[in-house]
Amino acid sequence: MSKHSNKTDFLSLVQDENFIQLVIDAENPNELLKELQTATPDQSDALQYAFEFISVNHGNKIKMSPEDYNQVLSNILLHLKKKPKNRFYQLFPLPLRIAASILLILAISSIVVYRQFEKDPLTKFAQIQHEGENQALIVLSDGTTKVLKNNDSFIDYSSNKGEVVVKNTEEEERIGNSRNEKNAAMNQVVVPYGQRHKVLLSDGTLVQLNAGSRLTFPAAFSGKTREVYLKGEGFFEVSENVKQPFIVKTDHIDIKVLGTTFNVSAYEDEGSVATVLVEGKVNVSQKDKLLANEEFTLTPGQGCFYSVDAKNSVVRNVDIMEHVLWKEGLFNFKDKPLRDVVSRVHKYFNRPIQIESDKLANTLVSGKLVLSDDLTEVIEYLSKTVEGKYEVKPDGLIVLKQ
Repeated sequence: MSKHSNKTDFLSLVQDENFIQLVIDAENPNELLKELQTATPDQSDALQYAFEFISVNHGNKIKMSPEDYNQVLSNILLHLKKKPKNRFYQLFPLPLRIAASILLILAISSIVVYRQFEKDPLTKFAQIQHEGENQALIVLSDGTTKVLKNNDSFIDYSSNKGEVVVKNTEEEERIGNSRNEKNAAMNQVVVPYGQRHKVLLSDGTLVQLNAGSRLTFPAAFSGKTREVYLKGEGFFEVSENVKQPFIVKTDHIDIKVLGTTFNVSAYEDEGSVATVLVEGKVNVSQKDKLLANEEFTLTPGQGCFYSVDAKNSVVRNVDIMEHVLWKEGLFNFKDKPLRDVVSRVHKYFNRPIQIESDKLANTLVSGKLVLSDDLTEVIEYLSKTVEGKYEVKPDGLIVLKQ
């Protein structure tokens, strides 16, 4: 496992969506600036100039006033005089440096506000909520939806880029998937609690989606990368293409690969994002870090675990089977709090389950659940594991008790 750190400068800060939003939302920008400068003293000047630039540029959301513009420009130029970037830059006379700086600021000012409201089509489409998401759905870019009638369907985007082929044990269905040639149509597969589905993407990548998941992707990949957006859990078998890396985006981290096999768990209600590598190599990068963004390279048998609350990642060796057996209908867990196990059982069976006390919920348990079993058998196993009992309420709520 290797770890990299990128030095932040003025230009990267004023193009960082997270940083821009942080400055805009800050109740006390001066205090926030001091905190960041204390944490990264070697980047103090860049932080100050970026704060000034974003604050005044956001003031009217269109352009900076001449006074503010001149003040920020003056600060930046003063910094350039004191600490030129390199000897080559010093060869140019000051007027040329000033002209270059003006062009730079004009270019940046045109994108600062734009970047606050505009996201790439993939991310924008991934955030859309659709009616009927308690059912398995295929959502096409024009907003039309198709309900998947059977659990564990195989959805094929590769056989014909103009069609989506849905296969299951009973039938095969073909769905029209029109798209314009300039921009590949965005699609989603929505998997509700209690179901699992497989998706074969147009590049040959196979994704197995766990219960309560959503995958957003183009019908056909174009450009320099192949990008998809995941909420929930997916097992990826990526088709290798060194000229077009595959990127899995989540709300908090991105995973970049060329061709490999790995599992990503990014459920919104679990407070963490886990990437576990089975074969090949992946790079995991954080989104929430404003300064010194971290990137981790994983080798087989390692997992990267990102904490939403702490906003940091930990890499450690793992038991791969504990993280991937779900696709075989098994849930393997070791020293997990009962509440985490129950959360997964709820997703698999789509039944409400309640734990009577915090003490019981925090009890560490180990074992293996066969998810094809009846829910009653699963609950009986869990109750015996914690030496407790359970009750089924008239409304169907299952309560685990000590």
